[in-house]
Amino acid sequence: MLNRRVGSALIGILLLVFILNTGGLLFLVAVLLLAAIGLNEFYELAAVKGAKPNKILGIVSGLFLLVMGYLDFKGLIINSNLYLGIVLVLYILLLSNLFKENRQTDSPILDTAVTLLGIIYVGGLFLYLILIYNFSSGGVNIGKRLIWLPILATWITDTLAYFTGLNFGRHKLAPNISPNKTIEGAVGGLVGSILLVAVAGLWLPLSFLDLKNRIILGTLVGIAAQLGDLVESAFKRDAQIKDSGNLIPGHGGVLDRFDSLLFVLPVTYYYFQLFS
Repeated sequence: MLNRRVGSALIGILLLVFILNTGGLLFLVAVLLLAAIGLNEFYELAAVKGAKPNKILGIVSGLFLLVMGYLDFKGLIINSNLYLGIVLVLYILLLSNLFKENRQTDSPILDTAVTLLGIIYVGGLFLYLILIYNFSSGGVNIGKRLIWLPILATWITDTLAYFTGLNFGRHKLAPNISPNKTIEGAVGGLVGSILLVAVAGLWLPLSFLDLKNRIILGTLVGIAAQLGDLVESAFKRDAQIKDSGNLIPGHGGVLDRFDSLLFVLPVTYYYFQLFS
């Protein structure tokens, strides 16, 4: 099992480096693929609980949101068109309830809510990958290097939380959600995030963040990463399944691997926006 985890992790790292260095349409296609798989996993989780989300419409809408965000950043559309697209998706989603086949077993409220939650949770949060990757400061696009900050900070948070909890964990963090997580592990992950972000300015273009702000950002990232992991754990525990999917050998599905990062991305992006 460990060999599978290490092997798939190494392949994933090589792919990640290649995709982020190449950028362009390859980067966009990779994000769209991850989002599509993640949305499908989320809707499968919801189906276990009896919901009947409009899976096709939800996936298409989530990908549409990502493409519109990409085109907006490239200056090919304007913000008003992006908002128009979001409203259009909402209209179609609400009107689709008129064609439910079985009114005795279907729940338009539940199904619409779950479909919309998937679009926002998966599609909306993956959008921040695109926003950070295209981030500019002082008229210079520095996102291609900055994107490594949330990725590495999330990785170090998850890794140190796991090993700290494994070796020193004594007090349960959220036993009703994830029995194996401990307060000691959470502290270890938080310290790891703070240290990584604090020293990141030595090799990342973080001149707009002084040491104090890097420490604050590291704290926020460490908290967000662990909250994202707990949210996904709560979903899986509710559905009574171990992994959201089996795409990545030894790691589970897209949501299993990216749940922490999804919460970290918007925190990182808006902190950059605030101080750049």
